[in-house]
Amino acid sequence: MTFHYTDPDGDHLRVDPFPTPDGPHITIRAEDWSYGTDAIGQATVLIPVDRVEELVAGIRDTARQAAGGQP
Repeated sequence: MTFHYTDPDGDHLRVDPFPTPDGPHITIRAEDWSYGTDAIGQATVLIPVDRVEELVAGIRDTARQAAGGQP
């Protein structure tokens, strides 16, 4: 299953499963769907599935900071 996110400006984020010999991973990539290429060069990040919760927690903390510390 692939997850797609489009922001209000039309920029895209794509998350894909990515099994490797070292174990299961996901990739996160900024993408320009109109051209089928990465929007920012090779902006693909490989994340082991056992680190996804850490990533989500970091995103939540960053969102709280952006909101001025609001819960």
